[in-house]
Amino acid sequence: MNKLKNIIKNLSGNVLGIGLEENLTSLIEKNDKIIECNLLNSYNKGKFKKNFFNKTIRIKKIRKIFKKKRVDYVICNYNEIKDYLNTFVKDSIYINKNKIYFYGDIDHELLKLKYSRYDTKINVISKNILEIDVSLAKNNFFKDNYYRFIDFKNRLVEIIGDILMN
Repeated sequence: MNKLKNIIKNLSGNVLGIGLEENLTSLIEKNDKIIECNLLNSYNKGKFKKNFFNKTIRIKKIRKIFKKKRVDYVICNYNEIKDYLNTFVKDSIYINKNKIYFYGDIDHELLKLKYSRYDTKINVISKNILEIDVSLAKNNFFKDNYYRFIDFKNRLVEIIGDILMN
């Protein structure tokens, strides 16, 4: 957790936080280099600086709210995001222009598989922190839909296999 706190102290620009704990949001608030911070969790807005934390948004509307390559950094709690991972991967590539940080109980192999499709640089900082550099990543409509179909097919095969084994 100390490594994640050091990372947050060095961030600058626009930050998107997903499932952040209260001690991490207080570190973001103290960082003067962060211009704007959006959160995907609900906290009392009254205790933060005026207009620093914008309104909270739903994870399924990320792509509609943020324009292409608008967010500099994304910090995610993996436990909060793992249910939405199929859509989050393509949306995070679309909106982010620098780095994505995952922390918590991470499935390294799954994240490496999904993000390596988009030519990203993946760095394991520690067992619980993963850094993904998406500055050179490119996505398009056909590529996104192709990988969505492949993931759906793999999930369907797993479900059928589980049913047949039981």
